[in-house]
Amino acid sequence: MVLKQETIEKLLTENNGILKTADVVAAGISKETFYKYVKAAGLEKAAHGIYLSPDCLTDEMYLLQAQFPKAVYSHEAALYLHDLAEKEPIPFTVTVPSSYNGGGLIRKGVKAYYVKQEWYSMGLCEIQTPGGHFVKAYDMERTICDILRKRADMDIAVFNYAVREYMKCKDKRISVLSRYAVALHIEKQMSETMGVLF
Repeated sequence: MVLKQETIEKLLTENNGILKTADVVAAGISKETFYKYVKAAGLEKAAHGIYLSPDCLTDEMYLLQAQFPKAVYSHEAALYLHDLAEKEPIPFTVTVPSSYNGGGLIRKGVKAYYVKQEWYSMGLCEIQTPGGHFVKAYDMERTICDILRKRADMDIAVFNYAVREYMKCKDKRISVLSRYAVALHIEKQMSETMGVLF
């Protein structure tokens, strides 16, 4: 039991105070043993199969993705994660495959965009949240393409700030941006918005 407890505590430390039942079971510990530990250590249940240590600062972005693994941070949420936004987005914005049932996300107040499968995996990356956890989001270039596609739905100040900040980035990848624009059928809008790039 001591060894199992050490394993759980190691997982808890590695995940900054957040534990998923699935991760504990994958480490070879039974649910029964884990639930005993949860009770003894005073972990709080954050959602189905997700527990927090009492001194853990809540990382809403990580918790949401732990509950909905198919949800990829996109649009305003991805801008925020890439430091291309001035403030945290409310609500969070995610992208899911078109076949995905997003009812749970909608009930949580999340804005979900649905895309076809080949667009869903384009530009996926892992990025650290302000809370210190890694989540799935779209890279900067895909995010710029996404906000361009949904420009009519966006706050113009948010859009302009994001594009301006992207242009200042030393690690921007114009060739990747161009490739995504072609794949997403927005070359015309891209060249009109960022004509100086091409």
